[in-house]
Amino acid sequence: MRARTFFWIVLTLAAAGGIYTAVERPELVDELKSLVTKHKKKPVLKKTLSEPVNTALAAGNYAQAQQLLVDSVRKSKLTAPQAPATLAVTMPLEFLRCTGTDVLTEFATTPERREFLMQFLNDSRWLELYLGAGLVPYQTDRGIKVLYDIWKEEGGDVGNKALAVALASVWGGGETQPDPAIAKLDPVHHNPLRRYKFFRAQEKAGNLHPNYKNLRPWELRFVVGNVAQDWDDGSFEWCAKNINLPWDRYQSSCWAAVYTDPSYYGDSVQSGEYQWPFLTESRAELTHKNGGVCGSMSHLGAWAAMAHGIPAYTCGQPGHCAYAVRPERGKWIGGFGGPDGGMHTNIFGNQAPTSYLLMETVFKDDKTIDKAYRQSFAARALEAAGDKKAARKMWNKALKTSPLHPFFRSELHRLMKEGGLSPEACVKYLTKVIPLYQGNGFAAVDMAQDLQEQIDAMTDAQRASIYTLMHEMISETPASWAVKCSDLVDKQNKTLKTPEARADYLASLLGIHMNHGDGTTFGQIIEWAVANYIEKGDIDTFSQAFTKASAQAGDVKPAAADDQAAQERNKKLAAAYGKAIFAAEKAHSIPGFQALTQAAQALAGECPSEATLTQPANIPGRPCSDKGIIMLSSTSQWDVPTFHRNLMTLKGGKSHTDKENAPSFTIELPKAQRLTGCVIRKSNGIEERMKKAIVYTSADGATWMKAAETDNMPKVWEVPFNDTTSGKWVKVVFDNGSTPNFAYLSHFVVFVK
Repeated sequence: MRARTFFWIVLTLAAAGGIYTAVERPELVDELKSLVTKHKKKPVLKKTLSEPVNTALAAGNYAQAQQLLVDSVRKSKLTAPQAPATLAVTMPLEFLRCTGTDVLTEFATTPERREFLMQFLNDSRWLELYLGAGLVPYQTDRGIKVLYDIWKEEGGDVGNKALAVALASVWGGGETQPDPAIAKLDPVHHNPLRRYKFFRAQEKAGNLHPNYKNLRPWELRFVVGNVAQDWDDGSFEWCAKNINLPWDRYQSSCWAAVYTDPSYYGDSVQSGEYQWPFLTESRAELTHKNGGVCGSMSHLGAWAAMAHGIPAYTCGQPGHCAYAVRPERGKWIGGFGGPDGGMHTNIFGNQAPTSYLLMETVFKDDKTIDKAYRQSFAARALEAAGDKKAARKMWNKALKTSPLHPFFRSELHRLMKEGGLSPEACVKYLTKVIPLYQGNGFAAVDMAQDLQEQIDAMTDAQRASIYTLMHEMISETPASWAVKCSDLVDKQNKTLKTPEARADYLASLLGIHMNHGDGTTFGQIIEWAVANYIEKGDIDTFSQAFTKASAQAGDVKPAAADDQAAQERNKKLAAAYGKAIFAAEKAHSIPGFQALTQAAQALAGECPSEATLTQPANIPGRPCSDKGIIMLSSTSQWDVPTFHRNLMTLKGGKSHTDKENAPSFTIELPKAQRLTGCVIRKSNGIEERMKKAIVYTSADGATWMKAAETDNMPKVWEVPFNDTTSGKWVKVVFDNGSTPNFAYLSHFVVFVK
């Protein structure tokens, strides 16, 4: 008896996570904890479902349970969607719809699995977390299997249901279909139960970000892994032990590894040998040992953040991989070139920043989104009971609570179209709804795609009014090079049937975006206009639209060519072109920059030159940068974007940044080439403002290699490059320390072999 009693005491201590960790055989702790869990008394089931429904669940008859719930809806009419008694019907019914009764029947092959499902369906809070996780596993048992395994591990009493739901959501697939990437993961190294235990231990040890305990399942989806490009479980464990930074430094955690290609062993990243000889370690440790390029380093940065309970994602960019971390709700910070690009973890689409802007808007308030989801459960239940009219009213209530939730909006659109939505009614509806998307203009465009058939049936005037509203919302939305507004413009333009309507549309676009936003979207529209009008020889239509847009913006007054104020108008139009040129720079548009500069200089005349340089004897090759684009980090009232292109010639041009700690000038060439050097000349006047300067080169526009540095830049700085330098980008940065200052150059000329 004494030996048996002692055994149970030891087991109890092990389960409590106490002194047994100090004994000579700590490897037995997990085994002892497992034994305790198996003998742990399961919690008493608090039943919220009716007895007939629970009887059907106990028997594994999920189709019957679903029918009983539908019958209950028909009787009650669901007048109080927030009431616990209503939720006890609508949420299980929604779960049965999402998963599918056939899938559940196939899953529930044992009494223990049926017991788990009964407990889950009677646990309103756990069920609500699952259904409100953003992406609910659809018609798959994978998410349910994750919850079941965690439930077993916890002895029927899951301690962190939000974390369990997040893992189920990530592993279970998407809102409309399972993610095929799941099936390709090796369960030995990609195990959701192992990750649950990892975060459980990390939280207990106090190793997670202070905000971790407040994260909802939709946020935890960005903590527990990345199905599309998943690293192994061991990477979480390695990062937790080996990369520990202050909470505000995880956007730099990728630099725990060294950027290198080829590897230390001379193998290219493109070869199959790059990761040799470290094939047994976790991906994180492997990257730390052997280095890597943008992909592996960005993953290391993201996994280091996630391992410490900080939401993160990796994202694809053209020829590059970056990542983002989220230190607080609504605030995504870029790492290694992020946060913009194609998000590898997402809820409402994968295009950052528009996707995370929408996500943060929809989920920003817990009580509000919970209320909206409860109304959505009622709407689904009413439709299941055959009352589509009541369902449509309930969807309207859910959207009044959460106007921008795309899944809710799509359901309303489906019912509207089934009821016969005319083009006129669609105009009235969109005119009312689109203004709700201020700050999320691109989400308004996505929302309207459900109604494209009705939009196509509108008149040009009706369509134009809708497009104008969309662009008014877009102009107030944070923009990025990663969001291609030009694709939207091209699509909308093609729906307009007459040249006059298309010309008016162009003028409307330019007028809306000319004085709003940071210039990125405007630059993309200018690039589109350059390709569709200027490069096709229709400069007149473009110029007329630009003049009209400028007049609408208050910059110019339209007038005939022989008007006495023509000269003044041309100056103002040149100023508007200058704004467009800087916008083209923000959009990184070489064609737009080149074409707009040529058009602007036709109005402004020849650029006044401070000096004409000669090619330095120590820099071979030829100047070619005037065929590319120069991008200033900022502009100012003294800047002349019309003459930015002239900077890249030996004759020179004009430029002037705003006050900055590190103002910069970046040249992008049309193609990668062998770079031999550059010449940089300060503009005349207070030249001592520009002292410490650094020149970088880059092959991808994200990874910069230092080529030269000076603490006291001369009037004309000649910078020869070494014989192996090649690339497409050259940048000069002026380091002003903690005191912001201006920078202004007359020349920045790059030479190539």
